Amino acid sequence: MEAGLRAYNRGDMEAAKNAFHRALAIAPDHPDALNFYGVTLLQLAQPASALDYLQRAAHFQRNNAAVVGNLAQAYFILGRYDEAHAAFHKASRLDPQQVQFKLGIGNSLAMQGKFSDAEILLRKLTGRYSQHALAWFNLGNVVRDQGRFEEALACYRRSLELDPQFTDAHNNLADMLHKLMRFEDAEREYRACLANAPGHVIVRCNLASVVMDLGRFGEAEALCREIVELAPAEAVAHTMLGSALAHQGRNLDALTSRLKAAELAPADEKLARDVATTLADCGRLKEAMRWFARALDQNPQLDSAHLLRGYALLGQGRLAEGWIGYRHRMEPAWLREKFPEPALARTLPVEVDGKHICILHEQGLGDEIFFLRFAPQLHAAGAHITYCTSDKIASLLARVTSLARVVDEASALRADADAIIIVGDLPRMVSDFPVSELPATVTSETRSRLPDFPMQISTFWPPVPPPLALSPLEQRLQELRGRLAAIGKPPYIGLTWRSGTPPGEQRMVFWALYKEIGIAAMATALKDIPGTFIALQRKPAPGEITTLADALGRPVHDFTDLNEDLEGMLALLSEIDEYIGVSNTNMHLRASIGRPGRVLVPSQPDWRWMYTGRSSVWFPGFTVYRQSSRGDWHTALAELNRDLAKRD
Repeated sequence: MEAGLRAYNRGDMEAAKNAFHRALAIAPDHPDALNFYGVTLLQLAQPASALDYLQRAAHFQRNNAAVVGNLAQAYFILGRYDEAHAAFHKASRLDPQQVQFKLGIGNSLAMQGKFSDAEILLRKLTGRYSQHALAWFNLGNVVRDQGRFEEALACYRRSLELDPQFTDAHNNLADMLHKLMRFEDAEREYRACLANAPGHVIVRCNLASVVMDLGRFGEAEALCREIVELAPAEAVAHTMLGSALAHQGRNLDALTSRLKAAELAPADEKLARDVATTLADCGRLKEAMRWFARALDQNPQLDSAHLLRGYALLGQGRLAEGWIGYRHRMEPAWLREKFPEPALARTLPVEVDGKHICILHEQGLGDEIFFLRFAPQLHAAGAHITYCTSDKIASLLARVTSLARVVDEASALRADADAIIIVGDLPRMVSDFPVSELPATVTSETRSRLPDFPMQISTFWPPVPPPLALSPLEQRLQELRGRLAAIGKPPYIGLTWRSGTPPGEQRMVFWALYKEIGIAAMATALKDIPGTFIALQRKPAPGEITTLADALGRPVHDFTDLNEDLEGMLALLSEIDEYIGVSNTNMHLRASIGRPGRVLVPSQPDWRWMYTGRSSVWFPGFTVYRQSSRGDWHTALAELNRDLAKRD
C-alpha cells in the first residue's frame, strides 16, 4: 500500500496500479486497497474496470465521504448520471464542507438535461464560494448549454481571474468566442491555453479550426500535421488535416486523411460523409455513393449527408434523385421568420392551370437567375406567377414574360396565393424525370441495391430548360457601346478572378462557396492573347487591377462599377467578345443573353458546373476549365491559353 501511494503521488499510475493490485492479492477485501486501486484505474481512463472496486470499497466504507465521492465520479464518467447524482449527494451529506461534491451534484443534474436545477445550485455555490474557480467554470458550462454564450464568457473569465492556469477554462472561453465568431479573440485564447498545456490535442485541434475560419489554410495545415504527429491514433487529428487540405483544393491529399480518420472511427457518420463528398469532388461517383450509404446507414437523419449526396447526384446528372437531396439545404433565417411551416408549400397544387403561385428568392442573385429557368415551364402550364426578388435584379426580371408580377418585398405577396414556394424547390416541383431505384434512406438491406452509374453524362441526361432569357435595354446598349469604343478596339475580354466572400471574412456557421484564381496565374494564361482587357471583378482590392495590368503588360480597363448596376452589366456582357473568370452572377447573366463564357471551376465544384468534363448542360456554349484534384491550375490555364489562341 505504501509503495502504491508513493507511486501515485509522483504520478506513476502504472506502478501505483501494480502495487495496489499486489495488495489486493494479499487482502482482497481491504477497503483502502479497493479504493486506491479503483481511483488509479480512473486516472488510467479505465472507468468500467474501476467501478467494481469502488463499489466494493464503498460497501465497506459507506460513511467515508471520499470513497463515496470516488464512486460518484466513476458513475459520472460512465454516463450513469442518476447514480452519480445520488452518490455525490450522499458524499456531500457526509462531508458538507467539500465543495467538489456539491459541484458533482450540479454537473450530474446538467448532464441529465436539468439545466435550471443545476444553474440554481451552481449560482448558490458561486455566491458561497466566490473564490472557487471550478464553481465559476461549471456555472459557465451550464449557461453555455442553455445557449447563453455571453453569460458563459463572463463565468469563464471569472474562473480564469481566480486561476490563470486553468486550461479547460481557457479552452471553453476560446470555444465560446469561436461560436460567437470572434475568431481573432478565440485564436488568442487557444494559444494562451496551449502555452499552459502544449500537449492538449483538443485545444490544438480547436486552434487549427479557428485558423481555418480565418482563412489561413496553409498555416492550419502545418498545425494539423503537428497534431497528427502528436496523436496519430486520434481520428480528429486526421479529420482536421483533411479539412485544411480540402480548403486548398487538394482533394486527393484530403481524401487520404479523411480515409484514415474514417478507419480510426468507423462508427462516425460525419467522417463517412466527408469521405463521400471528397470522392464526389474527385469525380469518383460510384465510390462516393457507397460512402454516402454508409453515413446514412449510421444516421438516416443526417441532413448534411442527404444534401451533399444530392449535390453529387446533380453534379453527375442524376437530376430526379439529386433534387430530393437538395431539399435538405438550410433555408435563409429571414425566410423561416416570415414564412414558418406550414406556410411554405413543399409541393405544387395537383393542377396549376389558373392557380396563383408565389415564389420567394433564396441564396444569391446568380441562384435566382439559375432556378428561374424553370418558371416558363410553370407559366406554360397555366400558372399565374408572382416572384419576390432581390431589389438588385428586380428591373431585369420585370421584363420576363413568364413572371406576371415581380416584387422586392415578401410582405407584398398577395394573400390569395394558392401556394408560396421557394425558388430552389422549383426544379423538383416541376420535374417529371423518372426516379431510379436509389433509396431515399439507405439501410444495410438497401445498400446492396445502389446502382452503378454510367460514366458518360450524355447517356442519361434528361433534357433541362435553357437559361432564363433576359434582354438588355437598348439605351444601356448604346451607352456601353460608346464606353467600349473609348477604351480601345475589339476583341473585348472581360475578366473576373474572385467570387464570394473570402473565408477570413465569412463569419458564418457553414462555409459559403468561395472561388478564386490568382491574378499572376490568370495573367500568365492571357499575356500573349490579343484584345482589350476589362476588369469586371466585384469589389476589387486596392491595387489589384494595377497588379493585373502590370502582369499582362498592358492596360486593364476598370468596369467594376457595373456590379452595382446590373442593367449596365447585362448590356456590357451582351457586347463583349469574351468573358473569362470564376463562376459568379455575371456568368449567369452572360448565359441569359445567350453568349458563351469561359469559366474557371475549383476542384470542389458547384454542382451546376458538373464534376467532370469541359462543359455543363446548364450553360450551353460555355467551356469549363477545372482546377486539378491536386489543387493546381496549370493544366486548366494552359487549356485556356490554347483555346483563346485558336479563336477566329
